Amino acid sequence: MRITCVIGTLCGGGAERVMTYLCGGLAARGHEVTLLTLDSSVPDFYTVAENVMRVRVQLPTFKKAGFWGGFFRLWNLTQAVRRTRPDVLISFMTISVVASCWLLRIPIIYADHLDIRYLAYSRKWKILRNWLLRKAFAVTVLSKRDRKFVALYHPGWRPVVIYNPALPASTEVLPRPSFMQPDKQYVIGIGRLVKQKGFDRLLEAWRRVCDDFPNWRLAIIGAGPDEAELKGLAETLDVQYSVDFVPPQKKLGAVYQHAQVYAMTSRAEGFPMVLLEAMASGLPAVSFNCTGPDVIIRDEIDGFLVKQNDTERFAKKLTELLENESLRKEFGEKARGVVERFSLEKYLDAYENLCKDAIQ
Repeated sequence: MRITCVIGTLCGGGAERVMTYLCGGLAARGHEVTLLTLDSSVPDFYTVAENVMRVRVQLPTFKKAGFWGGFFRLWNLTQAVRRTRPDVLISFMTISVVASCWLLRIPIIYADHLDIRYLAYSRKWKILRNWLLRKAFAVTVLSKRDRKFVALYHPGWRPVVIYNPALPASTEVLPRPSFMQPDKQYVIGIGRLVKQKGFDRLLEAWRRVCDDFPNWRLAIIGAGPDEAELKGLAETLDVQYSVDFVPPQKKLGAVYQHAQVYAMTSRAEGFPMVLLEAMASGLPAVSFNCTGPDVIIRDEIDGFLVKQNDTERFAKKLTELLENESLRKEFGEKARGVVERFSLEKYLDAYENLCKDAIQ
């Protein structure tokens, strides 16, 4: 099969990393795969497999293009897709390409990588989005909860649940990251510094914990528009002495190897790759209960799930892990099971079968 995969950029993030796994995996199975991104000014954060054809185009967003410029953008996007000569196209969070595929009569599989109940659009865009996704062969979602939501509110879509994959952690012993002090233990949280990721709540929970554990530090790894606000909050809460704000890291494997606990305080998620990777590396996790973590973490087996917004209980569960090394080891060993539960082979099988069905 000739398969074209489309995503906005490879600038970083879970969906972008999964896209590289998908393209590389399908190409390794003998398919002719092209990866198309729509903003050539943004450098790739992730490496693309050599057997994947890499294509970049420069297109403004519809918001920047304006009404008439939107038609010009659609024309250029359609021509870019046509040149890749796909039998089928897979789009990650790039809905405008659905219109191009409809014009070209190319079957398309569209994937959202957030909890779709919390995606914010204008009324006009919601109407257009709903109409376009009726044209897709399938809309892949990341939870059974999302599939039920789609069936109820968007009966014209064809939802299919495909969980993100968990890859085995490297067995190579990696050097300790430079930001990690040699005599400290670490709780880590990773993601864009935006409200959705809830790092403000993580800092509030850490305020309840840190004084009792002077040999522990919290590392928040990522970048984003809320960085200054979060640093200010750390100072307001008087926890800045035990919190590290760390820029995005390409080699997260070393971070997972030398950390002790993963903490996730997101308000909404899809199926978070960082949580999968942390658990595959043997880290116990504590997370607020939202879509994604509620499937990945088995409560009281390989981590803790906490009711949304209950920062006090989150801090209590975090305390349980920090003070009990045997519990951390027990949860961590069981956490590695995500590699079998959400294997890359299952993920590739699901998309490969969808592509075959779409072509037929």
